[in-house]
Amino acid sequence: MLLADDQRGGRRLGLTASLTTAVVLAVLCAVLGYADGTGLFAPENWPDAGFVPRDAVGPAWATVVFLPLLIGGSALAVHRLVRAAAPAARAWWVFGAVWSSLVLAAFLAKLVYSVLLLAVAGPGGLHLFPTAGALLAECGMTGAKYAVFGPLVAGLAAAACRIAVGRVRAEGAEVTENGKDDARGEGGARTESDEHAESDDRGAGGGRVAAGTGRGLAGVAGIAGFAWLPAGAAVALQAAGGGFAWASGPVPGGLGTATLLTGVTAVVAGIGLWRRVVSPGLTRAGTGVTLWSLATTLTAAGAVGFAPLWLLDGFLNGFGGALFPVASVLAHLAQGVTAGVCAGVVCLPWVAELAWRRRTEPAAERGGLALAVRWAPPVAIAAVLALATGTLAPGTVIGVASVDAPTQPAALGDRTGLLPLTVLRQDGEDPVIGDSTGRQVLLRGVNVNQLIDYGQPDPAKPTVWPPEDSDYALMARYGFDVQRLALSWSALEPKRGVFDDAYLARVRTAVDQAAAHGIHTVLDMHQDTFSKYVSAAPGTRCRANASPEFGNDGAPKWATRTDGAKACGFLGRDLAPNVQQAFTNLYDDTDGIGTEFARAWAHLADSFADEPAVAGYDLLNEPGPGNAPGVTSSILLGRLYQQAITSIRTAESKAPGGFHHLVFFEPSILWSGLGFDTTPPAGFADDPLLVFSPHLYSESITMDQGLGVTLTSVEQGYTTAERTARAYGAPLWSGEWGWFGEPDDFRARFDRFLERQNTDVLGSAIWVWKKACGDPQNDPAATTSGGGVVLYTCPDGKPLPSPAHEITALSQAYPRSAPGRLTSLRSSLTGRDLRLAGTGTGTLDVWVPGAPRPEAEQRGLTDIRMDRQPGGWRLTARTSGHYTLRVA
Repeated sequence: MLLADDQRGGRRLGLTASLTTAVVLAVLCAVLGYADGTGLFAPENWPDAGFVPRDAVGPAWATVVFLPLLIGGSALAVHRLVRAAAPAARAWWVFGAVWSSLVLAAFLAKLVYSVLLLAVAGPGGLHLFPTAGALLAECGMTGAKYAVFGPLVAGLAAAACRIAVGRVRAEGAEVTENGKDDARGEGGARTESDEHAESDDRGAGGGRVAAGTGRGLAGVAGIAGFAWLPAGAAVALQAAGGGFAWASGPVPGGLGTATLLTGVTAVVAGIGLWRRVVSPGLTRAGTGVTLWSLATTLTAAGAVGFAPLWLLDGFLNGFGGALFPVASVLAHLAQGVTAGVCAGVVCLPWVAELAWRRRTEPAAERGGLALAVRWAPPVAIAAVLALATGTLAPGTVIGVASVDAPTQPAALGDRTGLLPLTVLRQDGEDPVIGDSTGRQVLLRGVNVNQLIDYGQPDPAKPTVWPPEDSDYALMARYGFDVQRLALSWSALEPKRGVFDDAYLARVRTAVDQAAAHGIHTVLDMHQDTFSKYVSAAPGTRCRANASPEFGNDGAPKWATRTDGAKACGFLGRDLAPNVQQAFTNLYDDTDGIGTEFARAWAHLADSFADEPAVAGYDLLNEPGPGNAPGVTSSILLGRLYQQAITSIRTAESKAPGGFHHLVFFEPSILWSGLGFDTTPPAGFADDPLLVFSPHLYSESITMDQGLGVTLTSVEQGYTTAERTARAYGAPLWSGEWGWFGEPDDFRARFDRFLERQNTDVLGSAIWVWKKACGDPQNDPAATTSGGGVVLYTCPDGKPLPSPAHEITALSQAYPRSAPGRLTSLRSSLTGRDLRLAGTGTGTLDVWVPGAPRPEAEQRGLTDIRMDRQPGGWRLTARTSGHYTLRVA
């Protein structure tokens, strides 16, 4: 009778826990999905997507795939766990079971959903190992989200079980009293029900047998299972190297030290959790429940194991300013979740086999099993560690042609003296942008938006000022040596397969005008809101916290496929569902859109293949995250980049006199909005001329500023970008920054950005040179074309003086190019005081602003020349070995 009561009580408690988990989790997902249209904290951006998938790449697939797996899988696991442990399970045990099950279920649900998305997109162009690593990292981030929100679900489930346990015990006490009364009435004779209960207790598969099996398997898992966690830690660190590089700085000893630290911590935490928390509650568990319990314990232990790595990284490299440690913790937690799951994947089959043999083999035949127990873990760990640390070749590629080695012309420039640019590499140093003579080049300049094909909100106001030679003459007076020239795919290829030669001629003119003033050009395929064809129709109604959006610029109409998604922006224009659906179709190459995008780049590359004045190609401005951030904004974005790079290199190689230019690539727009984001997986392309080019808008236009907080400071923005560039083995160049608005501390933040740029010896391009009054990003009621370096009144377009402190700071003295490597750089933002040092042999070229002739103090320089230029001076000198220069 007691066993039957226990079984009924177990079923009741299991049902209570599972129903509570399912209901609370469903409500949590609905609230987060509704309140957070970005999908950053919500499971997916599904409320705006509808509930029925309209096509193979529609965001509503998250509703019918991810959410049922998450909610149903968590509820089923909780039911089995609590039922097996009841009625002895306490509230804290239920809390742990629900929380760990939710984290693991979230990881697995995201994995299934992501694999479905990748299957729809197809494998073409995806590198196998980088793709797998990025996938694991993204699934770990999903698990980390529910590790953060999970205590709410687990707490309510534990509370519900505690109430249910009280009722079960009360009912059991009543039944016991009734049973005693019946026994007394019978004179103490054994009842039929007693005999049945004893028979059930002795029978095959009864409670004692199940308990013995559960304890035996639990013991085996507790002894050997956690030996796999160091292998899981190695896999997690390798997988997160690309996606979460922004959150993890260098650790002494590299991956080996980090693996040892996290692995040992995880093993200790895991064994403690297993012996003191999990295993005591598995006295009635079968094999399936025990294996799931082991998997959840490994996952939790892995997450705990990465805590000391985060602390070590913070003490050595800085935790970051403001609220950045919160984001860093989330990323490290994601790594830990991945580590635990990877350990479980390797461990569980072995434990399952061990459990089967323990049941089926006679004791005399277990010698082979003992040998397997002894040697299988270390052999498998060694293999996984070798794979994770890269000692096994990770270069397997699915369906992508390798890129030829870069070709560069000799050290000959064009008629203006501009040289082809390349990437310089040196052992023990981060790669830098350089020229064909081996000099480090600092590209410092401005964005030019005057060739963008904008949507026009007001037909009476022009959206751009056409570029003129006077623009570039003024840029030269400020000392700029680069323009990031924004182009529009809609103007380049207005009809599919038909390129507009007149527009291309305008691009050529702008490149030539800039070159005539000593200014390189980065050709930028620009977009904002994907295209100007995504504007909300009149009368569009949006949910709370969202508003109808206006399309800005980018793709042509024939390439804009929104599949009926709404044009309602959430926390900004770029997160509207129709915009994200359009990006998803581009990334998935729906109807060959991605292939045609790559073909457009090939056409541009063919036109400028032999042009030294073109520094390189910025593949896509601030790409949207798509409707499944992480998969679309990391893996599939990397595939699109690979398509474009392959097309560019093919065109350059075929063109007479062509050579390989730099290729600038960006993370998704979430980096501009947050100061960090997952990025295309490291190794998405094997081209050696890549430049990582995020937009560093921290403390400027990031979403946190609208809430009155700072998630990522200016300085942390630099740190995150540098860490990620280092993970790619690529130079860093910020293609956009600025737009600090008009608060009292505008100048302080502006100056902090430029000071850090000097400290880290980097270049960038400020947004933007000049804006027209009809620019869709302008306030229609504004009386000035704010946000540009050059200002005008609106709507009449009369020139206005630019802020003096801004022009002085932007015109600061700096080395345009320096032989070898620059080792230090300081430059005043308010006057003329430049100090630099470097090592190398060649010609040093320095811009110095102001009318008076500069005074120079130097060491290691010869043949010093001062040439007067509009707005300042060009100092050139010969170097040989170590050199220093001070200019005042």
